[in-house]
Amino acid sequence: MQPPLKLNLLPRESRISSKEYSEVILKKEPHVLVDVRPAHHFKIVSLPKSLNIPLSTLEARLPEVSSALKKEEEESGAVSGSSAQLYVVCRRGNDSQRAVQYLHKMGFISAKDIVGGLESWAHNVDPKFPTY
Repeated sequence: MQPPLKLNLLPRESRISSKEYSEVILKKEPHVLVDVRPAHHFKIVSLPKSLNIPLSTLEARLPEVSSALKKEEEESGAVSGSSAQLYVVCRRGNDSQRAVQYLHKMGFISAKDIVGGLESWAHNVDPKFPTY
């Protein structure tokens, strides 16, 4: 069986590695993580504090993304002018790229894709993280 095609839709500055994302968590940088996998996948396993908004529902749920970012900024007491980052993850890093492309188009210009998705997280950051 062929491994799924690895898309490369985004410029390097719109992507971070799973290791870089783990630094964001360690440093407690204000951010929102949107997991764009289908809900039944999200229920199997997910990263802490991630927000499940399946790719197919992203358009309809943009207000949730906005309010999650706003809430994160308020709770972290983000300095005015600095804002919470938006990261997007999926299983292997393809749907998250599509989501980030769409988010950029809708004005969420800081949105970043986590390269390789949760498989990369399991491989490079947390070997105990279950993959399916």
